[in-house]
Amino acid sequence: MGRKVTIYYTSDTHGNLFPAENGGGSMLQCFGAYKKDGNTLILDGGDTIQGSPLLKYLRETGEFAKVIPWAFNQAGYDYFTLGNHDFNFGYEKLEEFLTAMEAECLTANLIDGLGRLPVKPWTLRVLENGLRVGICGVVTDCVNLWEAKENLEHLQVTDAFTAAKKALEEMKGQCDVTVCVYHGGYECDLETGNRLCKGKENVACEMLEKLDFDLLLTAHQHMETAGRTVNGTYTLQLPPNGGKYGKVELEEGEGGWKISGELIAPGEETPAAMSEALKPVQEAESRWRDRVIGSLAEEIPPEPLLERAMNGSRLADLGNQVQLWKTGADMACIGLANVPLGLERQVRLGDMLKVFPFPNRQVTLTVTGAVLKAALERCASYFDLEDGQVVISERFTKPKAEHYNYDYYAGVEYTADIRRPVGNRVSGVLVNGAPLEPERTYRLAMSDYRATGTGGYECFQSCPEPEVFSGDMQSTVLEYLECHPDAQVKPLGRVKVVW
Repeated sequence: MGRKVTIYYTSDTHGNLFPAENGGGSMLQCFGAYKKDGNTLILDGGDTIQGSPLLKYLRETGEFAKVIPWAFNQAGYDYFTLGNHDFNFGYEKLEEFLTAMEAECLTANLIDGLGRLPVKPWTLRVLENGLRVGICGVVTDCVNLWEAKENLEHLQVTDAFTAAKKALEEMKGQCDVTVCVYHGGYECDLETGNRLCKGKENVACEMLEKLDFDLLLTAHQHMETAGRTVNGTYTLQLPPNGGKYGKVELEEGEGGWKISGELIAPGEETPAAMSEALKPVQEAESRWRDRVIGSLAEEIPPEPLLERAMNGSRLADLGNQVQLWKTGADMACIGLANVPLGLERQVRLGDMLKVFPFPNRQVTLTVTGAVLKAALERCASYFDLEDGQVVISERFTKPKAEHYNYDYYAGVEYTADIRRPVGNRVSGVLVNGAPLEPERTYRLAMSDYRATGTGGYECFQSCPEPEVFSGDMQSTVLEYLECHPDAQVKPLGRVKVVW
């Protein structure tokens, strides 16, 4: 038996530190499964500091560095890369996170204009058995498209593929094994080779084709992908939120490296000492999350995915009312979560944060009638016919669920005839009761994320720079509920699906 290295891997944990009441894994449960020795490495693929109520609570109380980095340090992490959401809070918050982490940050395509961040492009780790492991990290360069400019001040994110290639060339002659941790995913189906997405958001398949890392650990897409060898490189991807961790073993043999891996759902066990130390935080965050922040005139029950898309969603109506109240726009659009969610009459903070999980900023985009029509055509592609019945199209379900890319509109009514070809289904568009005029301009409220054209809405990329409003969606919902006790939720838009 030759020398061997065991690698544990997590990614896209989004601050889900504690076990959820309904199960499904957590960071602590993953931590409880690790068995570390001198020939073991623990890696993370980013998106660590945004995405859960706990993280919002820790930021409000100033306890972030004492909890999340502390937990990673206790678990024995060695190296990690940054994810796109790790840039959401700007340079100083990123610096706070990185300096609190004992693990080294490897992000080869990040240039720090101030030179303060403890980030390296790659590293060489010599294990107890003498094995030399070269590890680099890269993050999707679409950070530049999605992130607010002020959050990238003093920072530059360069081309991910180019940076990975350069790091590999520098590492190769100095190590026995090469590993790339890439916060990005697969742009093609690994089985068929069919293209899954446009642009440079995900370039793992290009890496698999043109680079020869021994191990490529991907992230970002939240698309569970079992380990396999592609063009001589072993690769995998995890589901999000600590639902599973990866365990990869690389063993030296006469004919080269034998690599095997598995995606493992953690058990219920958590590290006892760590759990006990974090118990006061867990209890305080639970009380914070359970407080009532406002009220609705009526409860909004969870709405089945297809039913809400065809008949309208009161949850989307609420979100759009909030956006119109904030921006004064002519109309608004919003996407919803991949799972049915609702709100009780007495709205608790934790429930609101589940419904509106991202701190996206509100913007208004000046769109022409023609651009709006193109966006509605994208929405109409959500539906297909199967044996004479309306179903949700695989365009929004494969290779992963993307129901959040179906937008619900306020101030707009239209007909979607799904007997017609995609791209030519929409007719009878009314904006606030008046027929749509292709050349006229309208102010459309949306998230800054959607305004980038992400999710199949490239039509928005031709519009002028959006007007950006202060705060984010979560804080704006809080303000709205404070100003509107027993808030009435009214349907402000309609799609008529014809088949």
